[in-house]
Formats: sequence, C-alpha cells, structure tokens
Amino acid sequence: MTNYSNYTLYQEKLRKQRENPETSRAGLKWEVEEDNVLIDKVNEGLTFDDVAKHLQRTAGSIKTRLIIKALALIEEDCNITLEQAADRYKVTTQDIQAYQANKKKRQMTVNNRNNPVSLNSIYALLVEINNKLS
Repeated sequence: MTNYSNYTLYQEKLRKQRENPETSRAGLKWEVEEDNVLIDKVNEGLTFDDVAKHLQRTAGSIKTRLIIKALALIEEDCNITLEQAADRYKVTTQDIQAYQANKKKRQMTVNNRNNPVSLNSIYALLVEINNKLS
C-alpha cells in the first residue's frame, strides 16, 4: 500500500486526477499526437473542457498547453505578434501575459529558496542607500 502522507498538495491533486478516467493523463508528458489532436479540436471550435475530456486532461492543462505553444511560436518567429499567436491558439493576450507573470513569480520563488538573502546583505544595501541619499 502506498503511503500518501508525504505527498505535497500538488502531488495529491495530481494523484486524484489520474485516478479519474476523465483526467487520467493529467501531469503526463504531452505526446506529439496529442498536440496534433489538441490543435485540431480547438480549431474545430471545441471548448477547453471538451478538448480536455477527449484527451483525458484538465481544462487548465489544455489552456496552458495552448499558451506555451503560442509563446513558442513568438520565439520561433519574431514577426509574430502576441495578438497573432493568441488568435492562432485560441487564447487571449491576457491569458498569455498572466502565464508569463506567474512563471516569473514562480521562478523568483525558486531563486529565493535557493539563494536566501542574509540580514547582513540587507543591512549593507540599506547602508549603501542611506549613503547615497545623504
């Protein structure tokens, strides 16, 4: 029997999603064929919920995957605007910008965990600021 007491909240949520047949592929690596089906279904006008059910994933993961594809398109072709990429993948520019902001915030959190600031470095910065203001 598996001991779930050491699972993080994310791991526990993922475990429950994988036990559900409708979301059994949640958190798993995307296959090329899934990406193709994703694009086809979205272009057919299916909702994120309907595509998610078809691919056994969550609606959130469908939206996130489309945002990642839009950002990859912009990175590949500097002539593609945010609006064009959003339109092509049926997401909003606000969705893309929110994803980028959250990604940056997560990265900063990870960096702060890995590089904690000491009180001495904060004090040194305050002294430096004070000297510049004096």
